[in-house]
Amino acid sequence: MTTEDSFEAMKREGLQQFEETYGTEARERYGNDAIDASNERMMNLTRDEWDAKELLEEAIKVQLRLARATDDPASPEAAELAAMHRRWITVHWDPGFDTATYLALVQGYLADPRFTKYYDDAAGIGATEFLVQAVEAANA
Repeated sequence: MTTEDSFEAMKREGLQQFEETYGTEARERYGNDAIDASNERMMNLTRDEWDAKELLEEAIKVQLRLARATDDPASPEAAELAAMHRRWITVHWDPGFDTATYLALVQGYLADPRFTKYYDDAAGIGATEFLVQAVEAANA
């Protein structure tokens, strides 16, 4: 198997895992068209684009810790966190999604223990709430 074939297989496996874990819920919430378009975007990413997405995801966790240290969701560090997070979401979603949709998505993190755990594990208890506040402040 070539490196490119291996990369394509990894993307397919990742999407299959997403579909098995979140697919039904995501399709009910956002519709088949939105999820199909997101999956297509993921499959069309080049290796460099994929790596950049993965690096951005890790950088968001670091920036979340830095921003939380300010204890101010309107701080410059928090604004940078919000901008980084929106860029990361844009990789998955259509870049044209509106602010209200984005805010609803992020606010949903607080209602879903899977997302709360993800961000709180990365930056401590309360990190998810801080992220939501930072995104809200950046979009006020």
